[in-house]
Amino acid sequence: MKRLLLASLLLTVAGFASYDYPSYDYNYDYPNPPEEEQIVDYSSCDDLEDMQQPFVLGLHKLEIEGHPHAFNPSIVRWNGEILLSFRTYLEDHSTSEIGLVRLDEELKPIGEPSFLQFPGCDPGCILKRQDPRLIESNGRLLVVYNNVLDRDDLEKKVEIRRMFVAEVECDENGFFACEPECFFFFDGMNPQRSEKNWVPFDYNGKLLLSHSLFPHRILEPLTGTNSCCTLHSQYTPLEWKWGHLRGGTPALEVDGQYLAFFHSSTNLVSRHSKGKPMLHYFMGAYTFSKEEPFAIEKMSPEPISARGFYEGEEYSTWRPLRVVFPGGFLADDDHIWVAYGRQDHEVWIIKLD
Repeated sequence: MKRLLLASLLLTVAGFASYDYPSYDYNYDYPNPPEEEQIVDYSSCDDLEDMQQPFVLGLHKLEIEGHPHAFNPSIVRWNGEILLSFRTYLEDHSTSEIGLVRLDEELKPIGEPSFLQFPGCDPGCILKRQDPRLIESNGRLLVVYNNVLDRDDLEKKVEIRRMFVAEVECDENGFFACEPECFFFFDGMNPQRSEKNWVPFDYNGKLLLSHSLFPHRILEPLTGTNSCCTLHSQYTPLEWKWGHLRGGTPALEVDGQYLAFFHSSTNLVSRHSKGKPMLHYFMGAYTFSKEEPFAIEKMSPEPISARGFYEGEEYSTWRPLRVVFPGGFLADDDHIWVAYGRQDHEVWIIKLD
């Protein structure tokens, strides 16, 4: 069943070759497209939910006690339990805390949610943690997230983010992030550019990180050095007209390959934006080889969509948006469940056949 899903979900990157560039100048900056200036009118996709695919079986919203506006979740099966992480709004409207809640086998919250506890401020950063991803590696539960650098040379309104990883431990008093490490140094690092949405995956009991999809750059953390080394960097031509490709969920091994769900965004006019240009987010899937050099093999030919992705309650957000943001998934022999955030105010699960 899962092979049928992957066949319909993904299109083989056929006719394209993957090229390795070991001597590539990694100091080159890959700028994001100026999305604010790009307005796309997909008249044939006016109702984006018309793109719903037959492998979408349904979705349900998670109501998390005490956190009615939880959003951007990740999910993992670890130590016999299912854990969901999420961002949430505090009384002062800040969103820096990372929430955790256990789920039952129906993927519904059980017990009281709690906050992931940190020993103090992240080294070199202020307190603005975002978008945690949970992953198991070699029996350890890890959280990968980003935070804002504390820099005197920048105006306060300018945020430069860097990626962090920490091991999560649990006792009767809750969950604790142990010795968070920031990645200050890596190929392609630009001091004026934020880093977000790296894709973590476990390779033979070792945590690796996909820095980007194009090129598909694989980094290995060098523990204790605040740095990563580049293992591989490959260009595979990818056809995707819905904005710049960015990471989303951790990658998990499924049927002999790694599977992950990405996101992208672009300005367009749709029924959901009431005919006005607005930034829309999209979700897709891709696979890459389970052995080095981890070449991308397949990719969704179009966004994954479902009824309820873009229609529903509207909220005040940092700018007008229509957001679907994948952060984690689970899989068994027959189904895949993707945890995603909607409109920066809701947590949902989509079930795929």
